[in-house]
Amino acid sequence: MKNKNLHKSMILFIILFLFGCNSNEKSNENSLTEKVNTYLSRLHENGKFNGSVLICKKDSVIYSSAFGLANRELSKPNNDTTTYLIGSITKPFTAMAILLLEKEGKLELSNKLSAYFPYFPKSDSVTIEMLLTHTSGIRDYHYLPDWVEISKLDRTPEYTIDRVAELPYDFEPGTDFKYTNSGYILLGLIIEKVIGLSFEEYIKTKIIEPLELTNTGIIDNRKMVDGLANGYSTNLKTSEKAEYINYYQPFSSGNMYSTTFDLWKFTKAVMKNKSLTEEKTKSIFTSGLGSYGYGWGIREYDSVLAYGHLGAMNGYVGGITYIPEGEYFIAFLTNDDNTQRYTVAENLVKIVTGKEVGLPEKKKLINLTRKQIEPHLGKYMIKLGDTLDVFMDGGLVYMKETGQQKLELFPIGDNKYTFSVLEMDVVFDDIANSRPQVLKLVGKKEIVAKRVE
Repeated sequence: MKNKNLHKSMILFIILFLFGCNSNEKSNENSLTEKVNTYLSRLHENGKFNGSVLICKKDSVIYSSAFGLANRELSKPNNDTTTYLIGSITKPFTAMAILLLEKEGKLELSNKLSAYFPYFPKSDSVTIEMLLTHTSGIRDYHYLPDWVEISKLDRTPEYTIDRVAELPYDFEPGTDFKYTNSGYILLGLIIEKVIGLSFEEYIKTKIIEPLELTNTGIIDNRKMVDGLANGYSTNLKTSEKAEYINYYQPFSSGNMYSTTFDLWKFTKAVMKNKSLTEEKTKSIFTSGLGSYGYGWGIREYDSVLAYGHLGAMNGYVGGITYIPEGEYFIAFLTNDDNTQRYTVAENLVKIVTGKEVGLPEKKKLINLTRKQIEPHLGKYMIKLGDTLDVFMDGGLVYMKETGQQKLELFPIGDNKYTFSVLEMDVVFDDIANSRPQVLKLVGKKEIVAKRVE
């Protein structure tokens, strides 16, 4: 009788234990959902987030939501099946295509660029692996002086590479790390040369169709994509449709579209070695000279290891993150390019891993007269070859870094401005003869630039 009662007590204990564990886990998920929703809702209220978000743990969805409108003209809302342009999140797909060709024995990562583009400068010193890991030294096409004009035209990837070949290298191949879209355009062209098919066809037959990514593909300005959200550009004052560019131009460095759920499918396939060996998958997430493997960024957020990639193009911003500890997946895709993608990615990781995140405040803008603005105008050097140019155009104030697009500055103080798309402020300091001699970029880190003009 005593043993029978003991047996019943043990069963009751196990039931209560399991129920308690499930209850605690559900409570934690509810808390996480509430915190994510509160954070994103505040961003949306501040005009800083308009899109879809997905958070998963292992094979389960723990948060899926959408904010704002996919089509403001028709008042069509975003939802969890809305399609977005993903920009540089294309790079993990391109890298996977290269690794599949390696698996098929059609190329080796040690192959020289000269085998495919013998005319390209220093091509005998550049390998496919260097292109994958951004260690080739080949300059990003954004440094082309007429890139803004080119981006609106119907130009081939070969044309872009021919123009990049005219630019100097940033460093000797294999000696340093610098993110470059040009390298990933070259990878797409190498894929085409190796298989005799288009980059789009190879991605479709080897990745998209086998993984059943039904809402993923290559964007082309000449064809419509079902469910694609319109892209918008919102700043701290206005909101309008994003400036036109030829979305096919970035080619294999950033010309794909997808949904949060398709990106989850793709990431799970990568992590579960569905297409590659376990050893090769590990190499994808092994950093070399930079915090970057084969198509994936590698970084730590407050000691939390994470793999992922961010993407941005006119009217669209997004990011995917995979956290090995806990097997969390986070994706956010937006159809407004003012989302501060680095901050959103980091804060979502913090919330998911139980860290506190403050709610963003909306900054109060002020008006400055032209007389107050003029002393701030000029060129400020961060380091040799990297200059910040502060200027006025059409009555607005802009800052342009060497090789980057101009960004509008919004005054929040007599000598202080902020950005719409960057989580930092610009402070003008060391005033001499009514002209500041120093420009400070103040965010998580402080960058100081000294006046040179």
